[in-house]
Parts: sequence; structure tokens; C-alpha cells
Amino acid sequence: MAPDELETVVRIWCRSRERAQPWLEVRMGYTEADSLSHFREVVAVENEVWVAVADDAPVGLVALRAGFIDQLYVDPDAQGAGVGSALLDHAKRANPAGLALFTHQANTGARRFYERRGLRAVAFGVSPSPECEPDVRYAWEPGRS
Repeated sequence: MAPDELETVVRIWCRSRERAQPWLEVRMGYTEADSLSHFREVVAVENEVWVAVADDAPVGLVALRAGFIDQLYVDPDAQGAGVGSALLDHAKRANPAGLALFTHQANTGARRFYERRGLRAVAFGVSPSPECEPDVRYAWEPGRS
């Protein structure tokens, strides 16, 4: 991914996080440079990153590794248009044996999205430091909805 493309994808990632969980984003206080660095050095290194494009512009992303969705975010302006569903379907096709992911318990929009698409809440806990937020683990098992 070219540097300007990476910056665009990271802006989508940040905007979506800010919309979905503003309480956490304010508390964490990450700058755009922090987010770009973390995405480049951690997210993109540990995962395959797939970008959804509409009208020649990135509108969402999913970061995957074997059986796990690390990140799935859609630009707030593109939400409700099927982008998230398409990214989740891609993740399911890439991981036909099943998938897991975590989201924050307070992120009701994400929870509703996953539950409507066949994922089940299987465990509740607290995310690791520095977030330390109540979270929920979701799982998708083929043939079980």
C-alpha cells in the first residue's frame, strides 16, 4: 500500500473508531501520527489488511489473521451501504473453519452488526492495557447461526 493510501485508510479507521466509541478515543488521546504508526507497525504487520473501495476511494477495511478479525471498520459516511457486510463475508470466506473477534461491550452498534450476521457472544471480559475496557468475544462457526 502506498503511503498516501495508507494515510487514507488510517483516517477511515480513526473516524470510525471516533464515531463508534468516542469515550475511549478521548480517554486514549491518540494523535493521527500515533494511529498511523500503530497501523503501519502493528496492524499491517500482524494481519492481512483488505480495503473496500467504492467510487475509486477506500471506504472500509478488515484486518485478518488465521481465524481472527483484528479490525473491521467502515467510514461513517459509508455505513449502512453493505460495506461492513461485504468485508465480514470476505473474512468468512477466508476463514471457512470459523472466526473470532473482540469488540467493546459498550459498542452497541458493532455488537448489533455482528449478531445480525450470525456471530455469537461467547465470552465477556476486559481488554488488555492500555484500554482496559469491558469487552466481548464473538465467534462465527459455520453451520451454526
